[in-house]
Parts: sequence; C-alpha cells; structure tokens
Amino acid sequence: MPSPPTVLTTDRTVQMLIPREGTRYAVRDKKVKGLDVRVMPKGDGRKIWTLRFRAAGEQRRMKLGLYPQMSLAEARQQAELVLSRVRQGSDPRADQRAARVAALDAKRTAALEARSTVEAVCAAYIEQHAKPHKRTWRDDQSKIASEILPQWGRRQVAAITRRDCDLLVRAIAARPAPIYANRVAALLQRLFRFAVDEYLVPVNVATKLRKPGIEFSSRSEEQREGKPYSKDEIRVLWAATEPLAAAPRALYRLGLITGQRPSEIAGMGWAEISVEKDEHWWTIPASRTKNKRVHRVFLSALALDTLSQIPRMGNEPRVFAGWRGKRQVAALNAVVFARVRARSKPRHAMRDTVATGLAACRVAVNDVSHVLNHSVGLRVTQGYQAYRFDAEKRIALEVWDRELRRILTGQDDQAEAGAVVPFTGRRR
Repeated sequence: MPSPPTVLTTDRTVQMLIPREGTRYAVRDKKVKGLDVRVMPKGDGRKIWTLRFRAAGEQRRMKLGLYPQMSLAEARQQAELVLSRVRQGSDPRADQRAARVAALDAKRTAALEARSTVEAVCAAYIEQHAKPHKRTWRDDQSKIASEILPQWGRRQVAAITRRDCDLLVRAIAARPAPIYANRVAALLQRLFRFAVDEYLVPVNVATKLRKPGIEFSSRSEEQREGKPYSKDEIRVLWAATEPLAAAPRALYRLGLITGQRPSEIAGMGWAEISVEKDEHWWTIPASRTKNKRVHRVFLSALALDTLSQIPRMGNEPRVFAGWRGKRQVAALNAVVFARVRARSKPRHAMRDTVATGLAACRVAVNDVSHVLNHSVGLRVTQGYQAYRFDAEKRIALEVWDRELRRILTGQDDQAEAGAVVPFTGRRR
C-alpha cells in the first residue's frame, strides 16, 4: 500500500489521504501558501479545507469548505480570493463570523415575527390558554375566526393599537350587535394579556375598552326582561315536552327540576348517579362544571321519575347519548319553546326560573347559590371550609319538587304558596 502524500499537488493526492485512528492530521498545498486539508479521524473521515493567514497582527485560520464538494482547484481559487482581501487590509475570518451572526439574527427575527403575528398569537392563545382553562374555548375560537383574523390576521401583534381595538368593537356594535361587541372586547383584553405574558408586547392595549352594549346587570328595571318563566309558561313548557321521546324529554325537564346548567345535564353519565342512605345524588365532575369544582345535586322524586323513563343503551355511559349536538338541540328548542317568550338561550332561562322559585319558597339566598353551584361568601373562606351543604341542597330541592308539582297541577294560589312550602333547612 503506497504511503500517503505529504504535500498536495492534484485531486488524486487529496483522494489518497486516509483517516487515522483517533487523531487528525493536515497536509499542506504545494501551490498556495497557507492552504491545507485537514483529515478528521476514523468515524468522522471528513476532509476540510482551511487557510492560515495573518490579519490585524494575529494568526488566523478559517474554513473554506469540504472535499470533495470543493475540489483542490476550487480551494486554491477561494484561498487566493481570501489572501487578496487580506493584502487589502481586511480580516476575512472576522467578516465570516459577522455574516454568520447576521444570518442567525435574521433567522431569529423571522421566527419571532412569525410567532408574533396576530394569527399565530391567536392560535397559541387557543391551544395554551383557552383549551386548558375554558369550557367555552370554542366560542373564543369562533370570534377569532369571524371577527379578528379577517381584519388583522397577518399583522404583527405589536403593531395593533388601542384605536384598532376600539374601531373593531365599534364596527361590530354598529351591525348592530352591541352585546356581542362587548364579548369581543373582553376577548381582546384576554388575548393581549396572553401576549403580554408571552413577552410579545409590553402592554395590554385592550385593557378597559369601552363596551358599547348595556349588559343585563347594568340595565334599569324598566329595561330588564323578566328572566324566569311564569307559572303558566312552566306548564306550557312541561306540556310541550310530553310528546318527545324519554331522553330528550328528560333533557328539558331536568332543567326545571334541578336548576343545573344545560351543558351539565346534557353530559350526565349513568355512573355519576349514586344512592346514599336511600337518597339519590348526581355528582357532576369538576371537568364539566363552570367553576371547576365537583358539584353534588340531590335528585328529588320528580327527577328520579323523569330519569327512570330513559332506557339504558347497552354499555353506553351517557344518559343522553345522541342528544348533545347544538344543532339537534336547537331544533328541539324551536318546538319546546315555541309558545313562550323568545330568548337567545331558552334552556338556560329555566335555571333562572328555579332560582326565583326557590327564593319565593323562602329558601335562603346562600342555599340557592349552593343548589346552583355559584360562589358563596369570601373566596378565602371557601378555601378553608369543606362542608358540602348536602342537607341544605336536599331540603331546597325537595321544597322545589313540591312547589313544581303544585304549579304543574294548577294548585298555585298565592296564599297557599306561602303556607305550604316553608323552608326549614339548617343555615350555615
């Protein structure tokens, strides 16, 4: 086997250089002073063209390329160009490093700009904040897709001003959709708060945006629509559900019986219903409640009778399997609520009806809140106390069960209503 060359003359001499075990070595070029090829050890085996020169009074070495991608002739040509710049007083290696840093900075800037567009921030907000923390994240996603992205999608989030936000909200209110404009304003505030937390913008430009719609809680008594259904309307609703199959009928009636949220009722599972000391309870998991806390609901005799009519479907875990789609329920709403007041969320108004009915039966306001799974008292106190208020909830829903039966049978004389259903539950 011929010994490896000690100087480079042709491409053949470069080809003859063999990697050595555990060490690298260099072979100089015969023609261009300072040019050599470095042969990496076995396992790597690369052949790297390098050039030694002196610039700014210091010895320099810079990489020119790899063999065989760069031939000996090309390496010599590149070396001559570098040496020419050195003779003119330049420092090619410093220039090379500066170019590399500039390219890296440009890449980082492009990546940051891509991450900082309104479209990218909205996508990150949905995935990192809305989905993990909000049951209504799809509403946010819908508003983003229909209102925000068509206006600002490709713009940098840092370029959006408070005036942009205000104009967007005003344009929605002018459609007219003032309450919906309020919701978009609130979403903008959450979106820019997320951008601040991600260090994409220094301040939240949507803080305290003017909301053009007058919310229900801010309306005068004359402007407010009566939220609870009247006794006549309760009877109409109950009768309207009678022709329905057992499952969709229960979907509505449980709203009037228990006062729970429509989405929580629609997601009810058979395994969530348990018997404790001859009492039936429905335990709603934290993943499905609005406040992310486990909520126990007492099932009165009327609720049990309603549930008993629903047939079990094999191993299906859900009580209302097949009756959870929004379009499907919306079509039923049009039938069930056809003869009562028009509302945007008619099933949710049954919750108002239960709350008002319980209060009319002299149930303490705090106990009504426990039935509805609303916050009660100071948040700090809630963190300390572990009492579940089951007794209060049971008595309240039993009272409402009797009152609801009276309403449905027409025995709703006002004087009798105050005498027949006094609340005697324990106060806490």
